[in-house]
Amino acid sequence: MGDGYVVRSLPALGVVLLLLAALPVRSATVLVLRFHNASQNADLSWVGESVSEVLRAELSASSAIVLDRETRAEAMKRMSLRPDADFTKATLIRLGQSVDADYILYGSYETKPGAASASGKADIRDSSLDIVARTIDLRKLHDGPEVSETGKLSDLAKLEEHLAWEEVKYIDPHSDPQLDKFLASQKLTRADAQESYVRGLLSASNEQRQKWFTQAATLDPKYVSPAFEMGKLLLERKEYKQAITWFQRVPPTDERYPEARFRMGLAAYGALDYAAAANYFREVAKIYPLNEVYNNLGAAEEALNQPGAIDDYRRALEGDPNDAVYLFNLGAALLKKNSFDEAAKRLDAAVGHDANDEEAASLLAQAQEKLGAEPGSKAVAARLKQNFDATAFRQLKAMLAPKGGS
Repeated sequence: MGDGYVVRSLPALGVVLLLLAALPVRSATVLVLRFHNASQNADLSWVGESVSEVLRAELSASSAIVLDRETRAEAMKRMSLRPDADFTKATLIRLGQSVDADYILYGSYETKPGAASASGKADIRDSSLDIVARTIDLRKLHDGPEVSETGKLSDLAKLEEHLAWEEVKYIDPHSDPQLDKFLASQKLTRADAQESYVRGLLSASNEQRQKWFTQAATLDPKYVSPAFEMGKLLLERKEYKQAITWFQRVPPTDERYPEARFRMGLAAYGALDYAAAANYFREVAKIYPLNEVYNNLGAAEEALNQPGAIDDYRRALEGDPNDAVYLFNLGAALLKKNSFDEAAKRLDAAVGHDANDEEAASLLAQAQEKLGAEPGSKAVAARLKQNFDATAFRQLKAMLAPKGGS
């Protein structure tokens, strides 16, 4: 694995290293591309991204580490590739190798209009759909099996889930995926809801994204993906209470549940509900002990004047001793406790990372002069980590709960 895709968040380092030493294999890393529209119907170009999204979700729910859409987009941008193009095998191999993937999953689909109705127009939902998925094993540089699915567009979710079942069996041969779980009713989302969701993903403006995600969630209320994305949009706009409401739709059985709880913690903190924020971050920390989670938990605990804040800041810094945010937060918290010498050490390191950080420099001078905070002075605001690293999340999950490997 290249440096850009290794786990970067391991505060409980000793525990993780012991667990890693006991693991015989590592999980496969997979890059899933948007499927190429080989038909003449441009209105159905969204189908290719829908197939990719389902494959990513189901492979991620197995033992695979699936690179996210942002990583894929950045890699394609570096190689000046259009996401919906039909690539040569050589280009596919270079793309997969550029992100240290073990497998690259790609494919195409064709549509044919259904029979005309009494009005003389064909119902697009009755269009026939042929999907072909292909895999390249980049470790052995050979092709995997070609898998195809055929049916009606209205049954898109069923076709996607069956395709995902086939791919999970290939990429994770030690697993025993049960087909009935893939085809469970809660996974079979309405095609029009899927279309709205994908159009939202592909929209450039947040206003359009919100419109499409809201429509998708209205068309199929059990559809988790648009609710998760709506929560992210509202959190970014600092509409904290509404963001929490949308994130609450993500059930514990969903792969995105820990990230949803993390973002609920950010929203609660932004709404000044520090007790709720601490509870959300604490819940996530018990499942995945990531540095950013401990940092944010420390910030919420500090706002509540709880003694565990410094310990959690230390856990975050232990996982990444050179992170300027972790150094600043621990230094500022120690200064508040009049632990001047260690506070000066941490703050000096923070200033070393950013000489233009005036707040850190001011606190450093205060620590060096052993000056406590003046009565009535403004409290130092802790610095939160906003991003929950999805790649690191999946890698850590695979390390802590492997299901075997190939």
